[in-house]
Amino acid sequence: MRERNVTIVSTTMNLNGPFSSFMAARGVVPLYLSVSQRLPFFDNTLDLVHSMHVLSNWIPTTLLHFTLFDIYRVLRPGGLFWLDHFFFVEPQMGEYVPVIDCVGFKKLRWEVGRKLDRGPELREMYISALLQKPLKNSW
Repeated sequence: MRERNVTIVSTTMNLNGPFSSFMAARGVVPLYLSVSQRLPFFDNTLDLVHSMHVLSNWIPTTLLHFTLFDIYRVLRPGGLFWLDHFFFVEPQMGEYVPVIDCVGFKKLRWEVGRKLDRGPELREMYISALLQKPLKNSW
């Protein structure tokens, strides 16, 4: 990525291993923050934000709303937010989809699927989406 002038910043949790040190040794900048903190970047500076298995139904709706707006804030117009495996229980879909929709992202790709690893009776689901900050009227 350095050859292409790309800087990658990532958060990890050191659960049973030194994951942040592992990433730093490979040129990735480890970032320590919680979902309740603003991202430490200026407005309109990032081309891509990827969230995988972080934003899920364990986050209160108000905090999810805050986090999504902060991601929108740091993305450049035309920047992409890849929401990867947002996990929830089927009855919660009506709660979370409007929160994601109200931020103002354009949906480039939107997939809803069943999460079956713990059995279908739990009615667990996930959303994976590629969302774009609009080029116009994006603050």
